[in-house]
Amino acid sequence: MPKSRSPRFLLLTTVGSLLALITALSGIVYLVYRDWMEGQRDSLIQEVLWLDQSLRLHLETHREWAENAANDVSGLRINGYQFQQSARLLLRENPELLEAERVDARGRILWDTRRVNLPGDVLSGAAHDALWRASKLMRAAYGEAYRGRDGKYRFDMAVPIIVEGEYVGGIRLVYQMEGLLYNQVPWWIASKYLISIQDLGGKVLASRFDEAEQPGTLQYQISFDPPGHGLTLRAVEYRSAMGLTLPVLVVAVVTLVLALLYSVWRIRRHIRERSAAERALELEMSLRQAMEDSMKSGLMALSASGEIVRVNRAFCAMSGFSENELVGQSPPHSFWPTNEYPLLHDTIAAVLRGFQPEHGFEVPFVTKNGEAFEVRLFATPLVERDGSQRGWICSMYDITELKKKRLALNASHQRFLTVLNGLDAGVCVTDKGGSQLLYANPTFSHLWMKDEPDADCCLLLPRLPDGDEEGAENQHLEFTSDGGSNWFQIHRRRIEWVDGQEAWLSILTDVTELRQREARERAQEERFQNTSRLIAMGEMASSLAHELNQPLSAINTYSSGLQRRLPPDLELPKGVREAIQAISEQARRAGQIVNSIRAFVKKHAPQLELADPAKVVGRAIGLAEPMVVKHGVTLLLQPSESVCRLEMDPVLIEQVLLNLIKNAVEAMRDAETRRPQVTVRYGADAGYWRVEVADNGPGLSDSIRSNLFTPFYSSKPDGLGIGLNICRSIVEFHRGQFGVERSADGGCAFWFTLPVAALEREQKTAPAGAVR
Repeated sequence: MPKSRSPRFLLLTTVGSLLALITALSGIVYLVYRDWMEGQRDSLIQEVLWLDQSLRLHLETHREWAENAANDVSGLRINGYQFQQSARLLLRENPELLEAERVDARGRILWDTRRVNLPGDVLSGAAHDALWRASKLMRAAYGEAYRGRDGKYRFDMAVPIIVEGEYVGGIRLVYQMEGLLYNQVPWWIASKYLISIQDLGGKVLASRFDEAEQPGTLQYQISFDPPGHGLTLRAVEYRSAMGLTLPVLVVAVVTLVLALLYSVWRIRRHIRERSAAERALELEMSLRQAMEDSMKSGLMALSASGEIVRVNRAFCAMSGFSENELVGQSPPHSFWPTNEYPLLHDTIAAVLRGFQPEHGFEVPFVTKNGEAFEVRLFATPLVERDGSQRGWICSMYDITELKKKRLALNASHQRFLTVLNGLDAGVCVTDKGGSQLLYANPTFSHLWMKDEPDADCCLLLPRLPDGDEEGAENQHLEFTSDGGSNWFQIHRRRIEWVDGQEAWLSILTDVTELRQREARERAQEERFQNTSRLIAMGEMASSLAHELNQPLSAINTYSSGLQRRLPPDLELPKGVREAIQAISEQARRAGQIVNSIRAFVKKHAPQLELADPAKVVGRAIGLAEPMVVKHGVTLLLQPSESVCRLEMDPVLIEQVLLNLIKNAVEAMRDAETRRPQVTVRYGADAGYWRVEVADNGPGLSDSIRSNLFTPFYSSKPDGLGIGLNICRSIVEFHRGQFGVERSADGGCAFWFTLPVAALEREQKTAPAGAVR
């Protein structure tokens, strides 16, 4: 009979499988939640950026209105009552605006929506801040936020009124922050986020929120500029929860599939309804836009047969004909030149067929008095609410002067290129920001843009200064490429470009050879100074070694003589004989160290001998133990199982190890590292013996790391800056390598390698049975 299975084993298997399933589902829930949170944050950032752009465009529209009003006031094209009517219309269409005022140079209100040329208030304090800034900047400016009489925060925008270059007053628009958020934040954003405006101190100046919701932890804020002055636009997502219940896996999967199908069906229905509403809105907006008569460009409505249905005032002023004279005309129209009838008939036929070039039609017209002018014409179909096309809307603007300027500009540009392309110096022109490349002669492209000579921008140019100062007339820049580093001198000055915009003219000169010569001179001077200091240090070390050698020899002689004079059977306190023996050994060791240092300073070859590196490391650890114990540092030794022998000077290598351990202990002591630990690892691999001294201290900063082996540079108050250089020199005398890297524990690890003895390498690489 087959052996029966244990119920306990089956139970454990089932429980294990269930736990594995729960773990997998938990992992899926976690991943879904994390992705959901990231999606929520991405959506929050995108919608805040969209809201900021929407508010910026909205304020830009108001600024344009204020600038037009200021131009009309300065040109005496508008009186107080006209300003009042225009301001009332602006406030009615923009409820967040509290007031639109015309203020004189002393801050007295002359016109507003309630009075015209009556004694008004004199603005002061925060209410006059925007006007004061506009008068100083001579352009539109925003003031700092302030509290109004109703207790709610406001901010002002002011546009200066300038007459013959002098400030005579300004147009002031007063915004209520809370009204701005209430009227300009869409419902679909306000329903998801708590939108607020805060100052630098984090104080909420205005907000729009749903009282039924509670703010969550997901938030994002950006600078609210304009109006600026440290204001930030902050959005906090309302607290939302995400749940996932899986009582039974099969039922949950079926439920989720059905819910998904139902959701797709509902979303599809919602998209259809929304698309229909958007189409209706687009038709309504197209009709409203077509009937606008406030544009500076000429507008003309044509029927399906080409008959003029409507024209705006701008086109009447452009052609010299009145509206009554033009409406009802069929091709050919009265503003068509007689000799251009075929071209204009073809243009009308192309418009009626729905053909529209990318840049419109350039067509010739004549005014009522026979003066010729050219326009650029664009056509769009006029579609009714039911989808039927009623005709066409044509917009056009006069390009006669623009074409003349363009021809003159092209001729000037050709002369400009002919002169600059023949220069040996590199010349380029960039825009005001310094990133867009407007022109570069062949010499500049060869010197600076070898890889991409036809690029339309130059990201490698340095950032230009802000403001009106020249700031960067002369700069020296280093450019690194595959061929090496080149130095260039760039001379800059501001110029007016051919399109009238402000730009930067840069002249580039290759000064690589000059900089290299200067660098060689500086390096030669530094090497001379370091050599002088090292010579002095070597002479001092040689003198000290010579002076210390005699007292160390005397100590060794006295301790050895004392040891020989003591009778073997003489009873001494415990440890006395061992102490005398240790004195003799340490004196002899000190003498060896002094002799090795003296030989090293005199550039003599080290006293190499075939030695066991494990014993050298053990002696160095023994010497470092008192210092390690004193400072409470844990010293770990991690040797490998490989055994090898090295040709080396044991005393010098012990000094290298002792110096590295001492540096690690002192670094952790100065940084007050908790649980300080020094790990010494060593072993042989691939013909080299490697030893590493690692700690868990503060590590090395980038500045200290770059100057680590600079002579006489030290981060210790009493350091000489030559210890690591001496250690590296000792290792290099032994034909090894010395370096430093980051430790896995957060500190640093100094390491060096020494070649394994040639005889031992040959033994390891010799085939089995080979005879030497």
